[in-house]
Order: sequence, then structure tokens, then C-alpha cells
Amino acid sequence: VLRFGTMRGLVAGLEAVLPDGSVFDGLAPLRKDNRGYDLTQLLIGAEGTLGVVTAARLKLVPAIGARAVAWAGLVDPQAALSLLYRLEEALPGAVESFELMPASSLELVLLHMPSTKAPLAGQHAWHVLIEATAPVGPAAPDLETPLADALARGSIADAVVAASEAQAAALWRIRDSISEAEKKDGPAAKHDISVPVTAMPAFIVEAAASVEAAFPGTRVNAFGHLGDGNVHFNVRAPQGAVSAWLAEHGDAVSTFVHDLVTAAGGSISAEHGIG
Repeated sequence: VLRFGTMRGLVAGLEAVLPDGSVFDGLAPLRKDNRGYDLTQLLIGAEGTLGVVTAARLKLVPAIGARAVAWAGLVDPQAALSLLYRLEEALPGAVESFELMPASSLELVLLHMPSTKAPLAGQHAWHVLIEATAPVGPAAPDLETPLADALARGSIADAVVAASEAQAAALWRIRDSISEAEKKDGPAAKHDISVPVTAMPAFIVEAAASVEAAFPGTRVNAFGHLGDGNVHFNVRAPQGAVSAWLAEHGDAVSTFVHDLVTAAGGSISAEHGIG
């Protein structure tokens, strides 16, 4: 999404069978078409309720030729957003992923997922996983130089750049295992939300504090895609709670979280959809 936009932005046209049996043919590769409603986008947003999609025309992007993957530890989400802006300035068009995680996410993975290990020495309140890519041909983007500069400025506490594909895969395994590790630890009310990118650092901290105060014993595990404002805002049950906690409190927790999101001008459905 950072480099190329959302999936719906990469859909150039659709064919769909409508409820009356007629076929909507919107597959023509037209760069300009202002005849009325954008039915392609309407069908995407409808998630199958207005018609059955039978074909799609997609915009393609360049294949990845080389990538650089890094992990950094920092003090808070605002420092992470500042780092993202610095990296995008230093590597225009190269930053493809920028994943923000609290220390609790890493702790869950290290506790429940075998063969994982902490990427950095010491304790850090927040972590980011960064990937920058280049098309076929050039060498991998240079993440090391801007990260070294961030270290010198004190905007990050520590960082490591993967020296091989195996190390890159190990870093990504930590990020990709958060949901699984969280599930092994106990029940949680999960939310796929988005807020404006500039508001995301403050929202994560303030909303987590509000939820934990309103529902004593809960622990918020908020992680996600800082570059596009998408937060996986998961409210973990109190220590020792069983699945019955979710049935009893889940709706109230989700209503509370969604009210906070709405007040922040965000969306209660960022990438997973409602349907």
C-alpha cells in the first residue's frame, strides 16, 4: 500500500453478474470514463451483495528485484512516524513495508512461537519492521545509511539490517506470528481499524489507555501498518480469563473501541471488510 496503493486502487475494471442475471461489463481498459457512477468501485465496496464478480482487470506493478529488511527499536510511535518520513525522504519510492509493534507483541511471539528470538539486545518500548525494495536489476536499497543517521540523532535506540534472506525471513516471521501468538496466550477482542496516518501514534497510546481504564485488567496489543494508518487494535482479556470473557464483554469492548475510532475520524473496517 505504501508504494502502490490499496488493492481496490489496483482494480482497473470488473465484470459481474447482477441479481437480475444481466452482466455488467466494465473490463474495457479506459483511462478516462465519466459516464456516471463508478460501478467497479461500487461492486468492490459491496463485497458480493450487489453482484458476483466473474472477471477483473488489474493494474500491474514492477517485480521485486532486491530487498532490504531491517528492525529498529524506539521509544514511542511518534518516533516511528518520524523515522518513516526520514526513510521515505532518503529512499524515494522504495519503502514498501513499515510495521509498528509494541514490546508486548514481541514478547507474545517470543513466548509462544518456537525458534524465534529477539532481533535486538536490550528492552525497547516499540519496534518497527522495515522493508525497502528495488525493481529487477538494481541492488537492494540502502537502509543502513539512514538508520545509522537515525541512531546518531537519537531518534531510534538500536537497529539491525538483515544480512541474508534467511535473516529477513526470521524478522518477518516475528511480525507474521503476532496474531497466532496472541491467540495461544488467550482470548482477545480484535479490531481492524484505520485513522489518519499523522494521528495514528497518539491514537494508539491514548486509545489503549482509555480502553484499559474502562475495562480493568485488559491489555491492548495495538500493532499494524503505520504507513497507511491501519491498526490491528486487539484488546486482550485479563490474565487467566477463558473464552467466556469474549462472549460476555466482547461487544461492549468493540463498541467502546469503535466509538474512539469514529471520534478520531477513522474507519472501523480498514482492510478486512465488513462482509
